Amino acid sequence: MKTLKLNANTRTTYYLAWFIISLFYLYQYILRVSPGIMVVELREIFKLTAEQFSSLGAIYLYAYSFLQVPLGFILDRIGVKKVIAFSIFLCLLGTLLFAFSTHVWMLQFARFLIGIGSAPAFICALKIVSDHVPLKMRGLLMGATLSLGTIGALLSGKVLVKLIDGFGWKNSLFLCVVLGLFLLLIVMIFVPSWRYREGVKSNSLMDLTRGIGAVLKKREIVLYSLIAISVYTPLCVIADLWGTAFLMQKFSLARAEAAQITLSMYGGLTIGSLLLPWISLKWHVLKGSILVSAIGLFLALIILLYTDLLSITGLVILLTLIGILCGAEMVCFAGAAQYTSAKDSGLALGVVNTLNMLGGAMIQQIIGWYLDYKWQGNYGIDGARSYGTDELTTAFMILPIIILLSGLLTFKLPKTKKIKEDMEVKDASTYVHG
Repeated sequence: MKTLKLNANTRTTYYLAWFIISLFYLYQYILRVSPGIMVVELREIFKLTAEQFSSLGAIYLYAYSFLQVPLGFILDRIGVKKVIAFSIFLCLLGTLLFAFSTHVWMLQFARFLIGIGSAPAFICALKIVSDHVPLKMRGLLMGATLSLGTIGALLSGKVLVKLIDGFGWKNSLFLCVVLGLFLLLIVMIFVPSWRYREGVKSNSLMDLTRGIGAVLKKREIVLYSLIAISVYTPLCVIADLWGTAFLMQKFSLARAEAAQITLSMYGGLTIGSLLLPWISLKWHVLKGSILVSAIGLFLALIILLYTDLLSITGLVILLTLIGILCGAEMVCFAGAAQYTSAKDSGLALGVVNTLNMLGGAMIQQIIGWYLDYKWQGNYGIDGARSYGTDELTTAFMILPIIILLSGLLTFKLPKTKKIKEDMEVKDASTYVHG
């Protein structure tokens, strides 16, 4: 198969398409965190129990996670533009339904639609990078994709709070719909319609099953997926769930102070997800950078768990460092992408992302089960269960353990080989426009 170099105009088109889809990834983060910002209004209006309110987040994540693999399969057949356009439409539909909901089941169904609509954003951006961007730029742009989402997570809270205070929660959602319509218009105008030309003639479940089997038979992709799970879990466990409670209990911090310190992990992730993949691919040191990150994460987590004399500044620096090192997750995505072809890159990246997110969710549940098992029957002043420092520390020890295991898996990774410039972009002749 002949390899073609892409001209400057074509590459500019791909870079623009990546940026627009990355903006959609940022946008879906706003929708993702919105129930947490609207917690007071939602619980007051709909009389939600804690379980019902939690379901608004869980339903979103389940829809998001389990769609990654079939989405990769679909992407490889109908192309990015159609998938993204329909995804934004589902997000808009779900957001409108959420705003007009009168029952809890309507809220839950709306979150399900938003979860489905949000699912393609990350994978579509990575597929464009994997298929159309020179190798030396792939790590940087893959990291930049995650960084944009992280920025969305950091900024959306403040923006939504101001909108809700100024206009009310429903009108804030209507403004989100207007923003989504503008994004949909940009996609329709500027994102080209390309698809893989030589592909599977049918889209049957058997084809999908065979495709997943083929991806999982690639030892390198499986290794990168397992390592990605381990370097991602500190973020999803500490920053997304238990970090505030742990810092409050262990270091006697106020809730607001503990929450703000925990958010420093996202700031670190923004840096790490940009720099680590770029450095790794530029100097061909994927294996080495993952190993160094794993060692650094192991040491940083041990310090966090077993050092009692950390100052506020010390905690911020330590958690920022952990966030930076968690950026090795994107090194794993960049590494796995090197073992895909243009016709199966979407499916392969979908498999990696599914394993990554489900692995993190499983670790969260294991920690929760352990804490409930060791619970001493204590309650906080807000009526919620209270867990001691010893229980939290012991539960969190699963993090350095799996990091240690990932460090051992790193030695099984192949050495990164230099790839010539004329092989950096997947064969342009395998794509058609229209």
